[in-house]
Amino acid sequence: MPAANPEHHQPSTPARQQQPRRLKPWRQARRRWLPDALTRLVFGKPLPPSRDEWQRIEAALWQGDEPMDKVVAWMFAAGPRQARAQFEQALTRGIDSLDNPPAELVEFFRLVDTPPAWLRTGLLDDGARAAQMSGHVGFFVLRDLALMGGYAYFNSFNQVLAATGSLHKDAGLRLGETGKWLQDVTDTGGMTRFGAGFLSTIRVRMVHAMVRRHLQSKDDWDADAWTLPINQIDMLATYLAFGPVTLLGARLFGVPVGLRESRAAMHLWRYIGWLSGVREEWLAITERDGLRKLYHTFLTHDLPDDKIGLMGRALRDQPLTQHLPELAGHPRLAALKRRWLYQRHISNSSLILLPTQRRQLGIPFYALPWYPLATAPFRFAWLGLLKLRGERAQEAWRRHSREKQRQLLQSYFADREVDLIRPAAEHPASIDYR
Repeated sequence: MPAANPEHHQPSTPARQQQPRRLKPWRQARRRWLPDALTRLVFGKPLPPSRDEWQRIEAALWQGDEPMDKVVAWMFAAGPRQARAQFEQALTRGIDSLDNPPAELVEFFRLVDTPPAWLRTGLLDDGARAAQMSGHVGFFVLRDLALMGGYAYFNSFNQVLAATGSLHKDAGLRLGETGKWLQDVTDTGGMTRFGAGFLSTIRVRMVHAMVRRHLQSKDDWDADAWTLPINQIDMLATYLAFGPVTLLGARLFGVPVGLRESRAAMHLWRYIGWLSGVREEWLAITERDGLRKLYHTFLTHDLPDDKIGLMGRALRDQPLTQHLPELAGHPRLAALKRRWLYQRHISNSSLILLPTQRRQLGIPFYALPWYPLATAPFRFAWLGLLKLRGERAQEAWRRHSREKQRQLLQSYFADREVDLIRPAAEHPASIDYR
């Protein structure tokens, strides 16, 4: 293959601004809402960022994923379809399976094929097993807390999601695709080099780089307001939503998460974040470090957004059209179950939504967290009993939980194949539309 034009190797980056409009002013970011003595006890440090941390956060709003951005730039310079096939071969069979691989692929796979020095594979499996114990709770936290809350509290994400059609067009399919990735990375052995979670994470990373490349080129992308699409801070917040937020959310649903499970889960998600393209300096080691960093990312979402309602209503109403194959011949029962699912999900979301956010998202003001409050004690007692009964009982429960999760995924996909995102022609990550 002829060498690609070097001019295409470096992804374009918008000119840095003094103060992106989405970023809270420093005078607000440094505000101490709680006494330092209390936040040091909870988070290990004062909750607000230091001046140095805030400057690094602002700089990171303009930083993407350079290793994968270089690969995507090479793809479009060399011919997207052929280059994508080479990328897939290197991913699924190893870089050595290619004859004369291009330098961009060699550099990228040398990076991801070399585990970071801090990685402990035993902790990865422990983290996966901890995730499997929670059953449907992991999906509840993903859907009803992380996604729904993210639309309101981290609303700069909505600009990218709306531009790609994600989640407000066929919300069930988008949930299924995210759930498929979540299941892949939390399968035992899923994060080994050729495990399903490893492969899925790299594919998602490439999609993000393609979206970033595409949106930067659009005249209507307001970089002065929203900075770089899918930048380091937004990638950090996304990864943290699956790490410490999931642990905190699981506890709210009654899952007994101890220090051992927390340590293993954070290690698993630290590796997933690293593999997703988050820079080493941002990765959280402990749960409380992750929650503090998440608060800092929250401070970068200061602009009002008119897309919150669009995203929120689509996610709110998704259960009303959910595929229920087990009730295919019973339309009235199916309608009742869809209404039950609808009420359950808005109950879960009400745990974290204030009146303003409820109004923006279309969540009824009267919604109460009756479902997590009613089920948490039973879930806590049941999972605690399983711990007392030993590993065999826990393993049986993990297998049962994974099967239930697969059935839930299938209900999101309906009669379509359970898979990660397959970009349509108009999607920024599509090869064909170029």
